[in-house]
This record gives sequence, structure tokens and C-alpha cells, in this order.
Amino acid sequence: MTPQTCPNCGSDRVRRGGTATWTVYVVLIALAIPAVLVLKLNAAIVGAIMIAVIVIAHLLLNQRVCTDCGHQWKG
Repeated sequence: MTPQTCPNCGSDRVRRGGTATWTVYVVLIALAIPAVLVLKLNAAIVGAIMIAVIVIAHLLLNQRVCTDCGHQWKG
């Protein structure tokens, strides 16, 4: 696998992420808290579902972020 470089600044310090990925994280947390506290669902099952959705979101969104300049792009 070849290392990716930032198209904006040319840096090789790149990671997965982006605002869309963080939005998925926040939405999942906002849904998980009432699911466990109000609906009395098993927290382990809710956590496992959250991890699965996060992995799927990373694979589908495929966003990259440069840690030097902050530029975001589709990987």
C-alpha cells in the first residue's frame, strides 16, 4: 500500500477522518445514550452496533485529513 500525500501541501502525515466521520460519531453517541438509559437496551450490544457502524462509515466515506494543514479530501 502506497502512503498517501496531501494534495494541498504535499505532506505525508495523513490520517482517516474528517467532519463527516465525526458527525457520524456524534450522532451515534446522541442515539446510544437514550437507547441505553431510556429504552433499557444492553449497553454491550449498543456499543457493538456503534463500532460496526463506525467501521462501515470509515469504509464508505473514505475521507482523509492532513495533520499538517488540515485539508480534507476523499481518499
